[in-house]
Amino acid sequence: MKNVIFGALVIAAVFLGCELAYLRGKKTGLITRYVVDASLWAVFAGFALSHVVMMVAYHPDLLAKNPLSLFMVWGGMSSFGGFFGAMAGIWFYLRRKGVPLLPYYEAILFGFVPVWILGRLGCTITFDHPGTPTDFFLGMADSAGVVRHNLGLYEMLWTIAITLVLYGLRNYRPFPGFHSVLVIFLYAPVRFAFDTLRVVDPRYFGMTPGQYFSIALFLLGVFLLFHGGRSLKIKFSG
Repeated sequence: MKNVIFGALVIAAVFLGCELAYLRGKKTGLITRYVVDASLWAVFAGFALSHVVMMVAYHPDLLAKNPLSLFMVWGGMSSFGGFFGAMAGIWFYLRRKGVPLLPYYEAILFGFVPVWILGRLGCTITFDHPGTPTDFFLGMADSAGVVRHNLGLYEMLWTIAITLVLYGLRNYRPFPGFHSVLVIFLYAPVRFAFDTLRVVDPRYFGMTPGQYFSIALFLLGVFLLFHGGRSLKIKFSG
């Protein structure tokens, strides 16, 4: 039953995310057909790569036993794999359209950050991201009755906060890429911290795959900040 609920939440998130991205694209003067089509590319590529990353980074032992599991996309997902897959899908679609990429990325960001709440609600219900035992008031009992940090719940609550900030600053854009930088800087360090509590994820040199991906995402934010700030400096100096 929990898996059915999770699936329903994912389907609802896809439709709602596309609609919110469409509305953002329309408001900011983008070609709305491109926004919707790029959103769908993001969804399909995101699902595909999310499974690949999950198998390679989180379950290499299972992959070694059954290489065909790499193609069983219904067998689980990695959120970071989905994120980077979505970016690749958007790029693949838009590069042929001759339009600037960043405005479309950000329109889709406005669509899919809020619906990530639904995704993490599904994780909360299925309790598929258990943390260390705790007496924290938000702790939840697992199937064995042990009260643990539910990291799906924590990330859902933090995503609500990120969404409120993002939409609160929707009309504020001091430099190109501002909203992307905002979301990345709000999410990556907190996700890195949350992963210190995980108990089932593998660790490579002391860190989880999610922590490595958090570092990579943060560096992407630094890159966007540098280039956005440089364009702002040129604007002011000109």
